[in-house]
Order: sequence, then C-alpha cells, then structure tokens
Amino acid sequence: MLFLGCDSGSTKMAFALCDTQGRVLAARSFPGITLFRNRGSEYAALLTGYAHALLADAGIAASAITMGALGLTGYGESAEAEPVMREAVSAAFPGMPMILVNDAVVGWSGALQARPGIHVVAGTGAIAYGEDGKGGKARCGGWSTFCDDEGSAYWIAREGLNLFYRQADGRIPKTALYDRWMQALQITDPLHAPGAFDALTGGWQPARVAAFQRLMLTLCQEGDPCAEQVYAQAADHLFHLVSTLAHTLCFAEKSIPVSYSGGVFRGKGLLLDRFSAHCAKAGLHLCAPAFGPLAGSIGYAARDSVDASVLSHMMECVDKTPVV
Repeated sequence: MLFLGCDSGSTKMAFALCDTQGRVLAARSFPGITLFRNRGSEYAALLTGYAHALLADAGIAASAITMGALGLTGYGESAEAEPVMREAVSAAFPGMPMILVNDAVVGWSGALQARPGIHVVAGTGAIAYGEDGKGGKARCGGWSTFCDDEGSAYWIAREGLNLFYRQADGRIPKTALYDRWMQALQITDPLHAPGAFDALTGGWQPARVAAFQRLMLTLCQEGDPCAEQVYAQAADHLFHLVSTLAHTLCFAEKSIPVSYSGGVFRGKGLLLDRFSAHCAKAGLHLCAPAFGPLAGSIGYAARDSVDASVLSHMMECVDKTPVV
C-alpha cells in the first residue's frame, strides 16, 4: 500500500509518498498556495503541476495511491472554498481516494501520532484541535488574527505595540520596551509609530506583524515586566483553547495527552512553563510533539489501514526524510 500526505500552509506546500515499509518514494516542497491568494483556476493549475512533479519523482500514477490525506490552509472555513479545493485535488491526483482536512488536523496527527489527544499551535495565528478516539473531533480558536488568535505571535506583537502606545502617552510607566520599540520602528517621535508600523508590516500583513513577536520575546527573556505579562497572558489564552476542548470532547483517558507546536512555543521560558503548569494543575499530560505535520498527513492517510507500530514507523521515516 502507498500513501500520500500533504501539509499546506501559506508559505509552502509539502508532499510525501510513503509505503507501509517506511520507504519514502518522494518528498517535495513547493511554494504555498491558498484560495485567499490564488483564484480557483490558478489554484488548480498550480496544484496539478505540483502533483505531476511529485508523481514523476516516484514513478507512479495517482491511481496507484491507496489513500491521500491533504491538510489544506482554510479547508473547512468556507462553504464556497471546499468544493473548489476538492475538485482541484481530484483533478491533480485522478483516481486517488482522498481525505481533505484543515492543516490543523495534520499538525495534531503528527504531534500525537494520530492518537486521541489535543494539539495546540501558536504560530502567526493560534488554534487547537483534538480527537477523542470515539469519533469526536473539534477545534478551538483560529478564527482570525484580526479578532481572535489570542496567544499567537500576531497577538503578542499587537499587544506589544499597544503597550508601547500606553507608555508613550504616559498611561503606564516606561520600561525597556519603550526604547526597543522606538529602535525597531526606526523613529525618534512616538507619534510616528502607527505609520512606521504600517509601512514595516506592509499594511499589517499577518506574517510581518508576527515577526515582531521576536522583539517581545527578547524583552521577556531580559525581564521586562510588561513583556512578561504579555507572555503570561498568552500562556493563559493558549491553555484556555486546550481546556475548552478537554471539556467539549469525551476522552476515555483521565490524563488527556496535550501537545504543542509553533514559533511562540519555541521560545520556551515563561510561556511554556506557565502553560505546562496549567496543564499539570488540570491533570492533562503535556508532551512534546512526536512528529511534524507532513508526517502527520501520512499518518492520517494510513491510520485506518495499518496497525499502530507500522503507522509510527511510517511517520518516523517521513519525518526524517529531507523535503527538497
């Protein structure tokens, strides 16, 4: 049996083809495509080109694939987009049975080896997804960087900018945060900050706003009290996503496995410590992610066809394979 996996984000779209012996026949990465940025016809044409390149690497036809699982950005978030995505995948991989899910699902699958539990992602945005092993599936958060996604890199950067404004006009005392933001925005007058931030982020483009999270992380690591408060609040918000799913779903285990990923967690320190403490207090079992989302997509494709040990071996092999 042969399985296809795809982890598709706005930056890149990665594919892998793997058999049940763990042999990875092909692993390729392409520029990211989304229906928010690419029209339906362009989306389909690009995806077909990616499929042709991948299948040529493996030397197989799409109809030879037992099952494909594609984690696609935005899937499930628009009634109009779903059929367009499904038609595009069907055209790109003719004859291949397929499962289409949101990219948060393959993140969960990789982190927890497609086993019951909850996975929270805190990158540009923030979202949690869980499955309870009894057919229950649910997500929490991830609505929009503009009006949700608390605890994300975008949210942390936005909170940092808000603190800068409040320090600039005297509502709260100045800390090291004030001078660092002045330097980062390349300004000498704080009244120029809104225009400078808009220009530096290309009109509040999410990924470019989120990049300012690194400034806040440095301030937190240096002990700035305002930055520490933001990261403590971020941990609280991210745990709230998890605790909501823990109550929404019906897990058999008393200690529900919880995993995490994303750039915000890579800073560790205060945020991960506080998040971990919340989990421990709630009786949840916090664990580092086992594999990445591309391996997770393979696991999601194969989980109903192979036993747990074979599935884990396949995912490990994909996770260790360089994606060119």
